[in-house]
Amino acid sequence: MTELWAITGQEIMDKSIDIQETKSTAMDIQMDLVDDKGSVSTRRLQILSMQDNNGQNRTIAVFMSPANIKNTRFLTIENSGRNDDQWIYLPSLKKMKRIAASDNDSSFMGSDFTYGDMSDMQADKDSHILLREEIYDERDCYVVESIPLDQESASRSKLISWIDKERFVPIKVEFYDKRSKALDRTAISENITLIDGIWTPLDVTMTTHSTGHKTVLSIKQVKYNIPLNPGYFSTNFLKTGRVSQ
Repeated sequence: MTELWAITGQEIMDKSIDIQETKSTAMDIQMDLVDDKGSVSTRRLQILSMQDNNGQNRTIAVFMSPANIKNTRFLTIENSGRNDDQWIYLPSLKKMKRIAASDNDSSFMGSDFTYGDMSDMQADKDSHILLREEIYDERDCYVVESIPLDQESASRSKLISWIDKERFVPIKVEFYDKRSKALDRTAISENITLIDGIWTPLDVTMTTHSTGHKTVLSIKQVKYNIPLNPGYFSTNFLKTGRVSQ
């Protein structure tokens, strides 16, 4: 029996998610929006995440620059067995908006990432099939197809992921359009570095093939498993930018 049958797609994705799981994360990220002519618009944001008492993740993203989007805040609360709850606060309107499930495939802040991408990946929300094994970027990889169990609320028809066999990190992911079923976007992870025992892609590039537009996320600083105030992960902080005492 070959190695192809020694591990299943579900086991691969379970392990990929499990080995990157942390109790908390704090990141300083540069987001570069690059159009098809190479013009770059740069943003800076901080992202905090932590697990609650039920092991569900809560994530808050705060834009620090440029001035026209500074203090825009985005909150995601993970739910088991249903869609995550998401809200965004727009300081220019002084308004908090709940993100509907129908907005899952909409652009997140003009980037090539969608609101659906901003939810934590959960292996039990998809069915996973090991398609093959192959070399990608000089790394031995499992190639896994992931199809959402709930097609109606999903933001894509499927994903195809190249999972590094050694580190179990996805180094390439293809996103297929929900309606046309065609290849829509591709994410490439680079500069994968071991930080506090977690394999961390320091640079992720998402490209939208129909437009040639791409978004580059570069992690400038990251810390794992540090104490965080739960007050950051609330709609009160989302609206006010302040943590209740």
